[in-house]
Amino acid sequence: MTNRPDDLIDPYESRLTRRVGAFAEQALRPIDATAIASIAVAGARRRTLAGRLLGSTSSNARLGVVLAGAILLVSLGAVLGAGGLNFAPSQTAAATDPGATPTSVPGAVDACVPAGLSAEITAWEGAAGHRIATVRVTNTGSDPCSVPRYFRPALVDENGRALIVSQSMPEPAPITLPAGASGTTMVDMANYCGTAPTAPLLLRLYLASDGAVEAKPGARVSEPIDPPPCNGPNAPAEIQIQELQLTSG
Repeated sequence: MTNRPDDLIDPYESRLTRRVGAFAEQALRPIDATAIASIAVAGARRRTLAGRLLGSTSSNARLGVVLAGAILLVSLGAVLGAGGLNFAPSQTAAATDPGATPTSVPGAVDACVPAGLSAEITAWEGAAGHRIATVRVTNTGSDPCSVPRYFRPALVDENGRALIVSQSMPEPAPITLPAGASGTTMVDMANYCGTAPTAPLLLRLYLASDGAVEAKPGARVSEPIDPPPCNGPNAPAEIQIQELQLTSG
């Protein structure tokens, strides 16, 4: 028998469609694919022999589409029930910000060392119980270096015995001495009441590194290099220094 163009859809197809829709709504829930397949087989058995043998081509096509959809949904439900699809993360080049390359500080110089300095007492004067010495410090090295603006001074005798020592000094930024350049300062001393020192006297100027450079009287110093007089044994001895000043030329 030839099927008519208006052949009605097999009732089984509508039932199967409803079942597929019901399972589609639960696609994200755990499913039993075997149970779905069993239901589909049971429904097929309920069809009449004539319907299975003489079913229209259009009905079979529609049934094939429905079954294919069911299989697709069952597969999707199984994947989602197992935890969803896993995609390999995209590999992107990590943005890197290279650290700044350390650079030397412009104008920075190393501290002067005693071997690269020379010092000389260019004048020694006495006034009202004080002794005032003028001292010149010279950078004898080949490179610029830095020295304290205020050396910590000490008056010492020929044997290296300290007569008067400064206890504390201000610590501002150091001053740079170019190679071959000099700076001058003045040292004021008062009230030495100790034992007589061994001549000649000299001044020791301590650097920030605890090293020191010693200033001896120059050839042009005519005054006697003597300690300051004692103004009273109950008063402490004093020694002070001015800020180093760069000399021109």
